[in-house]
Amino acid sequence: MAFTTRKSLLAKVHSGDACSWDDFYKAYKPLILLKGDDLGLKQDEKQELIQNVMFEVFAKDITGKFVQDKIPDDVVFTYDPSKGRFRHYLRKVVKFQAIKILKKRRNNVSLNADDDMENFFPADDVWNASWDEEWHRHVLNQAMVELKNRVQPETFAAFEMYAVQNRNVQEVAEFLNLSVSSVYTAKSRCVSALREIIKDLEDK
Repeated sequence: MAFTTRKSLLAKVHSGDACSWDDFYKAYKPLILLKGDDLGLKQDEKQELIQNVMFEVFAKDITGKFVQDKIPDDVVFTYDPSKGRFRHYLRKVVKFQAIKILKKRRNNVSLNADDDMENFFPADDVWNASWDEEWHRHVLNQAMVELKNRVQPETFAAFEMYAVQNRNVQEVAEFLNLSVSSVYTAKSRCVSALREIIKDLEDK
């Protein structure tokens, strides 16, 4: 997903800038789906999880104002950085909504039966570790999009083929009609830029 604004969506969220429903939905849907898969949710439950998480995040801007499948793209969300790390906030929202769905599936379990939670939801340390791992992967994916928009196409292609796909440097050079030294330079330049981008995207 490409962002036309000066900052990426993640950077905008972390700085407290407004983000549109459409951008936010497209960016975080894959991450929420992944967590739904981790929990063994059914297809309809995963879609419910996505919608419920989005509705909670955008609660002040959409509750009671729009039909669920007709939310305008210009509806915005603004996160208050003083509340702490956004990834922790989102992790909490996803967990809360996932537990609601799992409890609804097991309708014989009381909504207040926290002692039974360990029977169908990962322990906090397992959930948090899994979330952090997948969050970092999400950030890397977003950073790669940023990088692609920042450097020349042949520079990104050389980096992707050589550093990401692990192709032979001579093969990459010949395929892109570049010198071997140019491929090495492309890798160095992109690695440096990628580190800078990731630093900007990660929670402070």
